[in-house]
Amino acid sequence: MPLFLNILEYFFDPLPPGQFKFVVVFIVIAAIGFVVSSALMFYLKQQKNDKIFKKLFRNLPGKLLTIAVMEGVYVIARYERMPYVSMRFLNYIVLAYGLYVVIHYAQLYLKVYPADKKHREHQLKKNKYLPRKNNKKR
Repeated sequence: MPLFLNILEYFFDPLPPGQFKFVVVFIVIAAIGFVVSSALMFYLKQQKNDKIFKKLFRNLPGKLLTIAVMEGVYVIARYERMPYVSMRFLNYIVLAYGLYVVIHYAQLYLKVYPADKKHREHQLKKNKYLPRKNNKKR
């Protein structure tokens, strides 16, 4: 029972003891998230013809930016030793969500995106031969 209580105390301690040694690591994670989010936002705005890519990945920059900001807030809270905001559990939640987002969008890019792109190209070829609606007013 003391082992279980020690584990819970480790994760949910409102003010973790000791010096925070991973400041640089989490700042780098936040900076990478911010840079990738900004680059992806710019890339999505430049994509005019690839509607499938824009549709599948339009939410990714916002999610990456949210994760980066949350990591930055955690680093500041942990460095300044703010109670309850600097709990280790909150950082593990943010890291798990970040890992989920990366895996989910990697799976989208590797499996769903090529199939949807191929389907759209096939549909555009098929629609090329359909008659167009005439919108002339008489």
